[in-house]
Amino acid sequence: MIQVTKSPSAPAPLLTRGAKHRQQLETLHERDPDACEKSENTILHSRDGIYNSTSVKDRLRADQHDKCCYCESLFIATSYGDVEHFRPKAGYQQLWEGPLHKPGYYWLAYEWSNLLFSCQRCNQEFKGNYFPLANDAARAKTHHDDIAWEQPLLLHPVFDNPEQHLNFVQDAIGQLDDRGQASIRGYGLDRPELLKSRADHLKGLFYARLVGAFKFDSPLEPREQEFLAELNITIAQGKAIAEDAKQKWRQAAFDNAEYAGMVRANFPHLLHH
Repeated sequence: MIQVTKSPSAPAPLLTRGAKHRQQLETLHERDPDACEKSENTILHSRDGIYNSTSVKDRLRADQHDKCCYCESLFIATSYGDVEHFRPKAGYQQLWEGPLHKPGYYWLAYEWSNLLFSCQRCNQEFKGNYFPLANDAARAKTHHDDIAWEQPLLLHPVFDNPEQHLNFVQDAIGQLDDRGQASIRGYGLDRPELLKSRADHLKGLFYARLVGAFKFDSPLEPREQEFLAELNITIAQGKAIAEDAKQKWRQAAFDNAEYAGMVRANFPHLLHH
């Protein structure tokens, strides 16, 4: 994870249709708050056509450089991704395998600050409705309550700096405190497939650093001659490949780079390139 900078203004659908439907949800809650707490009720159902509209999703994707806000994977070539509610809209779980409590944060269903872009695995397979607080008694349960009193254990990619709570040794992720631990579990940041993807990415960066060390200046070194001969490429092509490798290495810690958080933890000097 890295800290995400979001566009300051909310997309139009949230400000128009979203604001209108939020008022309707709040009115429904006012009519019968007890009914809204029943486990099977769907009274406060939000409209995904609003928060999941094209303009909202496109803005989130752009702000996050097409990466998942949690695991930092580039996945849009194979998946549409989810508009994720940091505070779950339909219901919440304080415990990982605990019961689902209702209502959720229905009044934040169209709140720009509560929306993120995530891969389906982080959102659907792991986080879901899991939203633990340091003190569950301080939870905001209606639109009359103030979420400022809450102390979420999960890291918010916009309002928290993950580097203060998570660390990496090579591709392995670890926690620096309770919030880091909760986020690793809640977002599945140590799932085997993700560990492998990060390991492969790190290996690719090692290769890029090595290839970028080639200069291909005359007279060529024996290893450079062997490199060109084996790949059947010209000196000019070799120079271009080496330059591309240098750029990949130099930009590996940029916000738009995959797994930038892991790279920054292992190679902090790259932040200053």
